Amino acid sequence: MISHKTLEDLGWPTLVDHWAKRCATKRGDAKVRGGGVLLDEIVAARERTREVSEARDLSSRGERLPLGGIAEVAGAIERVRKSAALEAAELVAVASTGRSLTRLRAHLREHAEIAPKLAAHAAQIADLGHVYHPILEAFDPEGKLVDHASDALGPLRRALAQIKAQLEKRMDALLGDERFSAYLQDVYYTQREDRYVLPVRTDGKGFVRGIVHGTSQSGQTLFIEPEEIVDLNNRMKLAEAEVLDEERRIFVKFSGWIAEEADAFVAALAAGEVLDVIAAAAIMADDTVSAEPILDEAPRIALLHARHPLMLLAERRCVANDVAVAAGATLVVSGPNAGGKTVALKTVGLAALMARAGLHLTAESGSAIGWFHDIVTDIGDAQSLENDLSTFSGHMVNLRELLQAAAPGMLVLIDEIAVGTDPDQGASLAQAVLEAWSRKGVTGIVTTHYERLKALASADPRFANASVGFDLERLEPTFKLHIGTPGSSGALAVAKRMGIAAPIVERARELLGREGVRVEELLASVADQRRRIEEERAALLAELEAVEAERAASRAQRERTQARFEKQTRAAHGEALSALRAARREIDEVRKELRAKAQEATPEDLKQVTRRLVTPGAAVAQHEPKRNLPPGTPATPELLVPGAAVIVARLGRAEVAAPPVDGKVEVRLGLMHSMVPISDVLMDTHRAARRAEREREKAEAEAEKEKPSGPSVVLVDGVPAGGRATARTIDSTIDVRGQRVDEAVDNVDRFVDESLMASRDTMFVVHGHGTGALRQAIRAHLGAHKGIDKVRAGEPSEGGDGVTVAFLKG
Repeated sequence: MISHKTLEDLGWPTLVDHWAKRCATKRGDAKVRGGGVLLDEIVAARERTREVSEARDLSSRGERLPLGGIAEVAGAIERVRKSAALEAAELVAVASTGRSLTRLRAHLREHAEIAPKLAAHAAQIADLGHVYHPILEAFDPEGKLVDHASDALGPLRRALAQIKAQLEKRMDALLGDERFSAYLQDVYYTQREDRYVLPVRTDGKGFVRGIVHGTSQSGQTLFIEPEEIVDLNNRMKLAEAEVLDEERRIFVKFSGWIAEEADAFVAALAAGEVLDVIAAAAIMADDTVSAEPILDEAPRIALLHARHPLMLLAERRCVANDVAVAAGATLVVSGPNAGGKTVALKTVGLAALMARAGLHLTAESGSAIGWFHDIVTDIGDAQSLENDLSTFSGHMVNLRELLQAAAPGMLVLIDEIAVGTDPDQGASLAQAVLEAWSRKGVTGIVTTHYERLKALASADPRFANASVGFDLERLEPTFKLHIGTPGSSGALAVAKRMGIAAPIVERARELLGREGVRVEELLASVADQRRRIEEERAALLAELEAVEAERAASRAQRERTQARFEKQTRAAHGEALSALRAARREIDEVRKELRAKAQEATPEDLKQVTRRLVTPGAAVAQHEPKRNLPPGTPATPELLVPGAAVIVARLGRAEVAAPPVDGKVEVRLGLMHSMVPISDVLMDTHRAARRAEREREKAEAEAEKEKPSGPSVVLVDGVPAGGRATARTIDSTIDVRGQRVDEAVDNVDRFVDESLMASRDTMFVVHGHGTGALRQAIRAHLGAHKGIDKVRAGEPSEGGDGVTVAFLKG
C-alpha cells in the first residue's frame, strides 16, 4: 500500500478530486474517492489504460458514453432482496436506472469494433426491459401511478372522486343553510383529519350538531363535522383506503419483479460504475492533453515532455520536461531555489501513481514509466513539535524508515536530502544514504545544493546529474530540466534579484573565494549557453513547421485545382456525349427520311438533307478543345504545290501530297493522307523559311568543299574532332529516333535556335544507330550550320555513335 504521507506529499487527493468530479454517477464518484483506484497488478493497469484510450476514441468521434440517468439504487435493491416494498419514487429511480444501463449496453454493443474492451464490460449489463418498461409505463412524469396501472385502480379512483364531488356539493349547500350560516366564523369549509368540516363560532356550538375535530389557535373557532355529512365522510375514507391498498399492492408487485432480477441489477450497476470511472479518466486525459503510457516491468522512468497534472488542471503555466532515470539508478537534481526542482519531483511521483491507477500521463506519446510496488517521499518540512523533532531529526526518521524498507521496485523521491545541519556533514550523510539505497536496487530522484552529490553523479554510473535552468539576463529560473549536467544554485543571483544590496552580494562573492565563484559562473554559463541553443532550436523548428504548413497548403491547392479541372473535364465530356447522342438521333432520322423518299427525292431535297447532316456535326465540333496552332498565312491554290509545308486545323503540320481539286487539297501526315478544305489550310511560313535556309546553307557548304583550303571544321569520319562537352541534361538533349529525315532535321533546327537563345554551350542529338542515314543527315546539317562551332560523335558515357554532340558558337 502507498502510504498516506506519500499521497499527501504528491497531491494525489487533489488529482482524485478532479477525477471524481468528472464522474457522471454517485457510484463512480464514491469509487474514485474511496481509494480503490490504485491497482495491484501491472496487467490490470495496462488493461485500464487501453480502456481509457477506447473511451477517448469514442469521445473524439462524438460517441461519448451515455452515462446519464444512472441513480444510486443499490440500497433499494438490497431492501427488495429482504421482501420490502419500495415507494413510488424508488420504483421510478430503479426502473429509470435500468433503462439507462440498457441504453449504455446498446451503445457499446453498436461500437464494439472501436471499443471492444468497453463493450466487454457492458456485456455484463443484462437486458432488463421486461422489468423497467411496465414500471415506467405505470407512472406519469410526476412519479404518480396512472389509472391504468392496474385493472382496479382506475374504477376505485373514479368512485372516490364521485364521493368527493358529492361531499363538496353538500358542503356548499350547508354554507347557505340558514341553520348554520348564522353561526359560521366565515363562509368556507375545510378539512381536519382528512374529513370535511365547517368553521363554527364557539357561541354556536350548541346549534350545530356534529363531531368536533379541533379548534383554531385563538380558540374562537370550532371545526365541526355536521352530522348530515358523517356518512359521506366515512364513505370517502373507505374509498381512499381502497385506493391506497390497491396502490400498495401494485408497489409490492413491482418490488417483487425487481427482487427477481436483483442480481442482474447489481451486476449492471457494477459494470456501469466501472465504465463511469473509465469515462471520467478519459475526460480528464482529454482536458490535460495526456497520452497512453508504456507501462514497463522494469522500475525505470522515461517521460517525454512531462507536465505537472495539477498545474494543468488549475490552468497554470507549466513547462514540459523530459525525465529519464534508469532502473535502480538515482537522478540528482540541482539548481536555484524556486527553479522547478520540487515540481519535477512531484511530476514524476504523480506519474508513477497515475500509472498504478491505469490513467493516461500528462506527457507525450511514447513515454514509459516503470511499475513501482511502493513510492516513498520526503518532501517539505519534517519538523514535528508534537513528537519533539527538529527539521533535521524529522528527515532522519524518514530516511531510517526508508532504508529499512528499501528494495528493488521502490521509487524514492526526496526534496533537499539531509538539510538542516552542517553542510559538510549533511552532504557526506546524503552521499552515504544514496549509496546504501542504490545497493538495494532502489530507483530515486533527489534534489540538492550539495556540491558533493553533484560530483558523485558525475563520477559514479549509478547516479546521474540533472539541473533546472536559470536565465542570466533576466535573473530568473526557466523551470526547464536538463538531464546530464549539474546546475548552479544561483544563490547570489537570486539574492540580487530579490533586492539584497549589491555591496553585500559582492562581499559574498569575495567570501566564496575565486574557485567557488569560478565554478558557479561556469555552471551558470553552461546553463545559459544551453538555453540559447534550445531557443535557436525552437526557432528553427518553428520555421520548419511553417514551411511544412506552406507546403501542405500548396499541395491542398494543387489538389483542389486538379479536382476542379477534372470536374470541368467531366462536365465538358458529358456535354459532348449529349451532343453526340443528339447528332446520332438526327442522322437516324435523316436516314429514315432518305429511305422513305429514295424514289421521288429531288436534288433540292438532297441538299436540305445534307445541310441537316452538317448541323449535328457542327454541334459536336463545338465541344472539341481549342488547339494552339503555329503561325501561318492563308493558303491559295497557287501555293499548294506538292511538298509545300502547311498547317491544317485539327491535324497540325503536314505536307501537300497532290495539287488542289474542287476547293480541297490532299495532305500527308507521315503515312496518313487526308482531303481537307483549302479554307482549313495555312502555309507554314516558318518551316518553309527554315527549309530555304537549309538549302542555301547546303549549297554554300558544297561550294566550300570545292575550295583548296580545308573546311573550317575538321571532321573525323565526317564529324569534327575534339571538344569537351558539358554535362548532358534533359534541357540540352533532343531525341529524334523514329522520325523521317526531313522531320528530324526540322526538329533539330528548331532545337538549335532554342539552344542559342538559351545560351547553351553544347547540345546533344539522340538519333540512334539504325542504317546510318539519319545520323549522316543530322551531322551534315549541323556541320554546315552557322551557329555550330564543332560537331563530334558521342563518347561511350554520352551514348556513343548513337548521339551527336554539337558545340554552339558563343
